[in-house]
Amino acid sequence: MAKINYHDFIRSTHPLYTKYFDDWQLAERSLYGGQSYRDGRYLKAYASDYTTSSETISTYAVDEYGNELGKIRTSASIANSPQQADDGGDNLSNYYYEKLANVPSFPYTRLYVSEFNAMLFRVPPQRTLPDTPEIQAFLNNADGQQNSLNEFMSQVDTFTSTMGVVWVSCIKPAGSSYPKWKMHKPTDVTNWSYKYTPSGDLVLDRIVIRIASDSDAEIYQYISSETIDTIFMPLHDEADLVLPDGAEYIPDEENDESLGFYKISQPNELGTAQIVRPVYQSTPIKQGIGHTPIFDIAQIQRSIYSLAGEQYSAVSYGLHPVNVVDEETFNRNGNSVGAEPGSLVVTGNSLDGQPNYTYEFVSPDLSSLTEIRAIMDQQIDKMNQVAMIRSEDLIKASRSGVQIEMYDSKLEAFIRKKATSLENAEYNLWNIWFAWMDQETPNDLTISYNRLYNQKGLENEIKEIDTLLSVYERYSAVFDDDNEYVVRDYETEAEAEAEANRLGGTGTHSHTREDGLVTYMPFATHEEYELRLEMITGVDMQEAPQFKQELKEKLKARLQQLVDSTSTNNSL
Repeated sequence: MAKINYHDFIRSTHPLYTKYFDDWQLAERSLYGGQSYRDGRYLKAYASDYTTSSETISTYAVDEYGNELGKIRTSASIANSPQQADDGGDNLSNYYYEKLANVPSFPYTRLYVSEFNAMLFRVPPQRTLPDTPEIQAFLNNADGQQNSLNEFMSQVDTFTSTMGVVWVSCIKPAGSSYPKWKMHKPTDVTNWSYKYTPSGDLVLDRIVIRIASDSDAEIYQYISSETIDTIFMPLHDEADLVLPDGAEYIPDEENDESLGFYKISQPNELGTAQIVRPVYQSTPIKQGIGHTPIFDIAQIQRSIYSLAGEQYSAVSYGLHPVNVVDEETFNRNGNSVGAEPGSLVVTGNSLDGQPNYTYEFVSPDLSSLTEIRAIMDQQIDKMNQVAMIRSEDLIKASRSGVQIEMYDSKLEAFIRKKATSLENAEYNLWNIWFAWMDQETPNDLTISYNRLYNQKGLENEIKEIDTLLSVYERYSAVFDDDNEYVVRDYETEAEAEAEANRLGGTGTHSHTREDGLVTYMPFATHEEYELRLEMITGVDMQEAPQFKQELKEKLKARLQQLVDSTSTNNSL
């Protein structure tokens, strides 16, 4: 493998970062909505939008009663990129900005993501953790920004649902009594590298994370198994940097025209880059890249938004009819023809009883509006299908519960997979947490997230446990000591012989108890007796008690989990 150049690795981006950046950004803007979504410039721009001044279609300010207070004329410029749009500097007036300012964006993505998150965190996660001051402090402030661990993991779930993956680092800052967890969106993780260990495991080798940026500089964190570096990278020659003491300047020795950067370096005490872990929505596409239904939902939302823009244009240009008047009639009325009811219009004399003037309203065909609305409704239905959310129309149209149950089953499986993903991620992060604290991970460490996506799911879970309890009771009734097919001994040899005959055999054997009492059992050997019972009952006489005990313990554990998951003492 070629040696990785430190400077190039920090400044360059991973090929998959470049490939998926637009999808991540669209999904994130769709989550936020509002100004962030408008800054994406997702409405289609036509040539007429640029040449038509926004002044021709003005907006009006009104008071609380609807009385007009004045006309507002907007001004804007078309940015060449979302980044340029974020920076502002609009100075032109055109109809495209008019559309951006007035076409509403419906936050379907945010609604779906919030719905998924609400299902998963309907009840708080349950954890078995040591009761120490450091852990209690961490549970109340997991990321150093006063977010409890549940609030932090809720944010992680929100952004894994939105972008398919987030990265979470577990680092113990200098002077802190315990490690902190930090969430990094994939748009901020610019480069990463994996490698295979001698044992064949694929592990993170190094990673670059953007932790801050402004117009002068960007700050990155470079993490490898050897060091944790903080990089201060100027964006231009006149950048005004505020550097901490001890910052070292690193020039780009291979490119004289490139700006260098400053870094603060500290040793990585754990000796692994695995202190940063990706958390996926589900199964990853590739290392560092996850998939999510929100990618498709955001595309459909963008399409609906574009159709709303077409509606706005159609209404603006075509809803109001045009008054067509011939020149002579126009001149006769002082260059003004009223269109209101009761207006007096002076025309010329008619010839041969036929009017010799033109005075009519001409309106464009607006049938396209109906077609646009129909397409939008279809796409909303498709979005509900992708999100596995059943609409009211589906409920009304369904003649049976089968189709609705299919939606519920898919959604329940989706929520269960999310719960499993977060449980695994949090367990791995706790391992890193205890490593920073120089402690062994507790053997009884457990994390359990809610898998019941609605109240009906809870009812089904209770019914399932009730069924298992019935199975346990029937099992006990069939195989306990009072059953005719249970290993037992008899006080007389005649009784044992009779039992052997009842079971289809002959013979007896005896046992001497600790108190000296001799008892008898059917068949010549104990093994033959057990074998005959197994043939009749189909149950291994040796494994039956163990099976019963295991079933009992599992039922008790699941009941305890249900009790814990349906009630809580506080937000933790």
